[in-house]
Amino acid sequence: MPAGTMKAATVTIGGCRISLKAAHNKVTGRRSSVYHFVPADRIGSSRVWLTVTDSWIGFEDLSAREWGGNAVRICLFTPVFLPAVGGAEVVTSALARQFTAKGHHTVVLARGRPAQLDEPYPVEWFPEPILPRWRPERVGKALLRAHKRHHFDIVACNYAQPTGYAALRAQSTHRLPVVVISHGGDLYHSAKHRRLPHLWRRTVETYLGADGLITISPYIETLIREINPSPPMLELIPNGVDVLEMRQPADRPSDFTDDRPFALCLGNLNPMKGFDDAVAAFGIAHERIEDLALVIVGKGPSEPRLRQLVQMFHLDGRIHFVGQRTGSDKRWFMQNCRFGLMPSIEEGHPIVGLEFLAAGRPVICSTNAAFDGMYDHGINALRVAPNDPEALAQALIQIQQANLPDMGAESAKRAERYEWSAAADHYLKFFDQVRASYGASSNA
Repeated sequence: MPAGTMKAATVTIGGCRISLKAAHNKVTGRRSSVYHFVPADRIGSSRVWLTVTDSWIGFEDLSAREWGGNAVRICLFTPVFLPAVGGAEVVTSALARQFTAKGHHTVVLARGRPAQLDEPYPVEWFPEPILPRWRPERVGKALLRAHKRHHFDIVACNYAQPTGYAALRAQSTHRLPVVVISHGGDLYHSAKHRRLPHLWRRTVETYLGADGLITISPYIETLIREINPSPPMLELIPNGVDVLEMRQPADRPSDFTDDRPFALCLGNLNPMKGFDDAVAAFGIAHERIEDLALVIVGKGPSEPRLRQLVQMFHLDGRIHFVGQRTGSDKRWFMQNCRFGLMPSIEEGHPIVGLEFLAAGRPVICSTNAAFDGMYDHGINALRVAPNDPEALAQALIQIQQANLPDMGAESAKRAERYEWSAAADHYLKFFDQVRASYGASSNA
């Protein structure tokens, strides 16, 4: 079939009228088929879609949308997604799973090369445009194509750039309410977009023009209000965690043999995580914490700098870089560390912080407001100002005398507040409010 063409046919089998459309997507190179099943005795009253691609098969009853049901057709429009490992990627996948399990038709529309993922919801991919820093809103074409196929009721965009701005531009031709979710990276004071006026202007326009804004922590709300002091629809919805999964038994990784108690840094190794301060603090306090090792789990651009600091403070053998870990290995490190170490400079609402809660671990974390509600100083954490290795070193010494089992028990209790199912319900309620407001304003 030539690229970009579509053929259709209608047949009757076993009392059902079946129409078939098959198309070839010239952008992704993937073929898909959409079958419309109409039972002979219910023609005009019910319809089911079966969508088949090379990696996904899904059924959907359209009668809910067309005849007043409660199912919502949701697009999660994101510039980052699995198999990459990061906060926004994990959050998007968890929400898509929850929305799907609750009976809503959810499509993840993600930038990147098509990847085989074992997920219970469809993932559609769009490529990085040529010269992505100039007119990044061109990715909106992918949204319009997906909307034509799925007839979305709402689009929830990770970040203002490029997805949020592109979705707002698409409103010029399609009535589609837009919700923007900031995970922090587009709003941080260190964000690269702030140094690029043509991109920062688009970011500002997005946070001023979106139909709804979701903030994942008090810190992100502060950053949003610096741009838009009085947004008409702004909702605080913290991220979630799979508590049961984090508490599943885990085997010790076969390549980790240090039997000393250890503190744990886990996450992407980038400057905003403050892991360089963690290494420096270990160097400052090493004579007072002689029995303690430090394990750093993750990968990223800061790793060479961190290794240099280890050598400078003569901490070889005390600090272990074990690379990126997932699944059982990751759970073992989190369940068996003495405490987590999160001296972040800027954070949205860290998934790793929630996972430490679920694993029943105390932490030393920064006073960044992203940790507010999760961790309280002296209760289940010690909190120190970011960018202060000396204060962090004192906290490393102080926590040796703390009642770590009681602090960990408090963390485990707090984890129950952040179950993903409750977070997804909060999202869906807000989506309903945005849709109602958008419909009222469009009809005014």
